Amino acid sequence: MKKTRDTIDAVDADLVWSAACTAYRLNSGYVKSPEVIGDQVIRPTNREIVRQALSNPELITDADRELAQNCRRHMATSVTMQALKTELGEWAKITAKVCELDVVDSMYDFSVITAMPHSYVKQLKKESVDARLARCQGTVGKLGDKIELSVEIVRNNYSAKFNTWFVSAVTTDNYAVYFAYREEIRPDTHVAIRGTVKRHNDRSTQLNRVKLVEEAV
Repeated sequence: MKKTRDTIDAVDADLVWSAACTAYRLNSGYVKSPEVIGDQVIRPTNREIVRQALSNPELITDADRELAQNCRRHMATSVTMQALKTELGEWAKITAKVCELDVVDSMYDFSVITAMPHSYVKQLKKESVDARLARCQGTVGKLGDKIELSVEIVRNNYSAKFNTWFVSAVTTDNYAVYFAYREEIRPDTHVAIRGTVKRHNDRSTQLNRVKLVEEAV
């Protein structure tokens, strides 16, 4: 096949996945654009490190290879399970495709695999939070009650449309609550909150007019 700007020399897919995990380890995460101070690159892109690892395989550790296998297997299984429930979105279709490759000869597929360890870690975190919320007890208070709770923040998602954060938290006695808040409260933060019970769902309680009372010890 004649190479174009969109194609690369064919590389074993397992090796690319392993190199992607090497890059994720060395960068302590995923870097899409290089971090630069003056003329010095402080953190190169993961894609650049993957290229280096492919040229210098000694950079790839056994732990990287094991992580790559787990990452590839988990992402493929996740997409398969998703396909059983609903029609796959575009990113899920792309994920399914790169998980099945034996060789990588496309720059786009190369870039997607480079980002896969980051997606894998995020997905594991999400699944862990989902499992924790599923283990929570029933609902808190009665509709209209004004309550004060000590909680651990387990998830936050920013909505640009509403210019607010949607927060999920677990109380000290294992009840799930969620609410909107104008400022970010980072996951794993323990805080005391005060709010009004707005709605009860299956195993969680929505709070309204939430205020941060204090940071919990």
